[in-house]
Amino acid sequence: MSADSAPSVLKPHRRILELDALRALAAINLVLFHFTHVYADKFGFSSPLGFEWPFGAYGVEMFFILSGFVNSMSLLRRGKPVDFVAARLIRIIPIFLLVIIANLWILQLAPMNQPVSTAQFLANMTLIPRVLGYECVDPVMWTLQIEMMFYLSLVVLFKLGALRRYFLGWGTLLALSLVVCPSLDAMQSVHADSGWFTAATAMRRIMLLDFVPLFAIGFLLYMIKTNTGRKWQNILGIIFAAGVFHSIDHGKHNPAATALIIGLVTMSAYGKVPMLRLKPLVYVSTISYALYLCHNNLGCALIHRFDQSGIPPQICFLIAIVFSFALSIIITNRIEQPITTALRNAWTRYRAGAPSNSEVSAATT
Repeated sequence: MSADSAPSVLKPHRRILELDALRALAAINLVLFHFTHVYADKFGFSSPLGFEWPFGAYGVEMFFILSGFVNSMSLLRRGKPVDFVAARLIRIIPIFLLVIIANLWILQLAPMNQPVSTAQFLANMTLIPRVLGYECVDPVMWTLQIEMMFYLSLVVLFKLGALRRYFLGWGTLLALSLVVCPSLDAMQSVHADSGWFTAATAMRRIMLLDFVPLFAIGFLLYMIKTNTGRKWQNILGIIFAAGVFHSIDHGKHNPAATALIIGLVTMSAYGKVPMLRLKPLVYVSTISYALYLCHNNLGCALIHRFDQSGIPPQICFLIAIVFSFALSIIITNRIEQPITTALRNAWTRYRAGAPSNSEVSAATT
């Protein structure tokens, strides 16, 4: 049997528990952000909640850096883009499509009261609705669209050999971020309706120029972890990427927080944060995807319903938290994991029976 058809193509690689725990923390961060700061700002509690968590942007920042590290590791260890893409799609698509369908009902509930057109629904089913000019049915899902497009970018860099000459590959993208993003932002008020500006903005989004620095940081951290290249050059690359990010984000993120996130991801990659190995945190990482997809719209509907019934906002918040975690556990165990296992097994059987490129060449000569 050739390496291409090895039956372990989708066998998970050794996990770094601390990085799993960071993903759990990022998910918890977003839940707290949406149920306190965002809900209060968008819909409003009947009386003050008394506290809020306004740090959601840093959870997203950490998630994208983690994604740059973990997905680079996954692709480079597999060495086969087709298996990398299959693994990601098998993990992401089934539950995502179910949640999109569920939102046809959820969005009719107060306080959203938002109809979904057929065009918006179909655009969301592609996982990249904003690229097609439609809003996500759940505002949270914009980050998943970025994530999907990052997988494509990573595969393109791999196929072009730009992950071997990674300073050239990532350096080109960082240079484009540094030049294109501020330039388009400065010209938006004057040229927003121009055809060339619309095309340039579309390319900016497709190439992820606003988020390339974060993914590049994660990739370079993986290079350091695997002793690839010169460490001092990789460190300088991380510093440059962080500088590019803060030069284009209009002060939305604190550089000190970015430095702390990079330090935390680095220490976690080397297993230097043992407190992150706590079983509850590692467990939350296993349900983090379902939690991410299912908490926002349903949680807002629950908070609104109980809040309008006269229940104190603090209790409404706790009800939404408990419900979101309970629902995520059920969906992960009863829906996501069985579907994922079945699809992985089917893909492995398909790959085991698929002839390698060398076998195809031999058969045709």
